[in-house]
Amino acid sequence: MLFSMQCARSMYIVLVSWFVLQITGDIASVGKVLICWQLLTFAVGPFIGPLIDRSRRRTVFAIGETIHGSGVGFLALTAWMWSPDQPPIAVLYATACFVSVGSLLSYPSSQALLQLAGARSLMRTVSFGILSGQVGNIVGAAIGGFCLASVGATGSLTICALSSFVAAVFANLIGNDDRILQTQSAPHMQDLLAGLARTVTDPRLKVAGCALLIAYASAHASNALLAGFARYELKLPPNQYGWLAAMYSGGGLIGSVAFAWLSGMAGERLLIAAGTVLLAYATAGFSSAQNVVQALLWQGLIGLSFTMVRTGSDVTILKTVSGQMVGRVRTNVDAGIGVIAVAIYVLPSLLPGVPARHIFVGLACLFAGGSCAILWMQWSRAMPPPCRHE
Repeated sequence: MLFSMQCARSMYIVLVSWFVLQITGDIASVGKVLICWQLLTFAVGPFIGPLIDRSRRRTVFAIGETIHGSGVGFLALTAWMWSPDQPPIAVLYATACFVSVGSLLSYPSSQALLQLAGARSLMRTVSFGILSGQVGNIVGAAIGGFCLASVGATGSLTICALSSFVAAVFANLIGNDDRILQTQSAPHMQDLLAGLARTVTDPRLKVAGCALLIAYASAHASNALLAGFARYELKLPPNQYGWLAAMYSGGGLIGSVAFAWLSGMAGERLLIAAGTVLLAYATAGFSSAQNVVQALLWQGLIGLSFTMVRTGSDVTILKTVSGQMVGRVRTNVDAGIGVIAVAIYVLPSLLPGVPARHIFVGLACLFAGGSCAILWMQWSRAMPPPCRHE
């Protein structure tokens, strides 16, 4: 299920990026289309959280994947109808917003499904979930590039849509979660505010949320700055840039495999602390890379540290909150990630002429400060033990 979902997301990013460049020829237009997801996460996500918590999670996930697949399928139909000409760029903006609504439903509900499926061993379940997502990212990107060359845009988008529909089908194989609906729901705004208050006041959730903000800031910085760093700072050819970009997922893949098999040896608190420190250190090291070998090693460490932080934070959230609040907490955290992502994507425009290497140095300093803050929050006061929710 998670593999198919992430495969569809990765394919969509590859395909729509190529489609936008083919229509406009402007690299900046790619970011303008992809940023729709982040803007909706911030503006709409927190309001969807209470609806997710009131509904059957597998149903919400299936609806989200169906929406995502339908949006991509509509884009495939549009590409076929306009062929051999190119459709208006407005169509891509509209479909990007539509498929983003599907992602707003899928991601938080998938976390709740992980909590339901892995109540006895959350660390291992979350690690395997991240592993499935990492493999899906790699496979989706590879399939997207191969399909573009072999079956064209229309066929590629159709395959991407089918991947989302497959994820929706797999969701129905998960055990029933009717019991989460047995409690009486409060008014929508009251539920929303309760979820927001829990997110910002619970000490464990604050640590996990801040750690996720740092981790995803690193991921979005890689998306926004890596191409410029590889081309202008390291003078790499396109094939070596591709290996450098893949190394982020490669490091994460290694980490998720290790944490899945060694889940009993490292707690989520240690993963968050060590992961944020390693992330700052690896980002600083990456900014000093002078050749492709150094860059590959540091990029792999960044991917590994991202997986450490994400695994520890996801497990912390799922252990701390009940199934009746996972949707609200996740959408609130994702809204914060959306704000960070927008800031990262506009950073090159706000700092024209500043080399990507210098921006990475600045981000490393920010990550170091954030890791110190997380360490202080973890050890300056005794945090209550997590409540395990069956």
